[in-house]
Amino acid sequence: MEDIAYLGRSENRLPLLNAVAEKPATRSELSERTGIASTTIGRLINEFQGRNWVERTTDGEYRATPTGRSVVRVFTPFVASMETIRSLGDAVGWLPMDELSIELQHFSEARILRSSPNAPYEFVEQLSDRIRAASWFRVLTFLDPPLPSGEAMQTGVVEGRLTAEHVLAGGLVEYLREQKKQPPRWMEYIEAGATVYCYDGHIPCNLFITDKTVLIMDEKPEGGGAAIESHDETVRRAVTELYENYRDAAVLVKADRFA
Repeated sequence: MEDIAYLGRSENRLPLLNAVAEKPATRSELSERTGIASTTIGRLINEFQGRNWVERTTDGEYRATPTGRSVVRVFTPFVASMETIRSLGDAVGWLPMDELSIELQHFSEARILRSSPNAPYEFVEQLSDRIRAASWFRVLTFLDPPLPSGEAMQTGVVEGRLTAEHVLAGGLVEYLREQKKQPPRWMEYIEAGATVYCYDGHIPCNLFITDKTVLIMDEKPEGGGAAIESHDETVRRAVTELYENYRDAAVLVKADRFA
């Protein structure tokens, strides 16, 4: 705990230790690479040496010891995970971490899309805009699409601009069939080229994946809806893998099921 507190008390300690771990360097080279004053670097290097994190080479350079490299390897993702928790707040609970092959730090650049009090349908418009801008679209959900999003999906597929694939869970297929919910008009939608699957089991969240972004919604969305949005490629791969796991366990739905 003392080592964790030591690294966390200064904004310079972890960046400097990272720089030394990347490759050996002199004090002046470290100052140039990190922007930290040379006098501060000298003081911190002495502290790192006292902790056996850094050693001086015969060439007068400083390099991280195996212990120092281990500290960087462990502490850097920990900091990124804490940044994620701070930036997302309670929304971090929307992430299906038990089913993802990545750690929390990969969401450090993510942000929350949600409606504002004065614009209750703002999130729906944001989602619709991302569908319109996409060339392909995948969704794992138990939610009936709101009107603007459904229109964006159907228009994109009918006009040949959008490749769409859906895994509909939680009895959503039967609900849509019985209620004749629109849009999209699901029979016409499938005939136009959309692919729809039915999954009868539980899903951990609602996923929307396009060629530009990933949206992860709360399992129990409230109000006008909200989602965590990420553009990180590692996140995209992990979320796509999760989506494909549910798709592979689902059943293909033919157009006449909505007749």
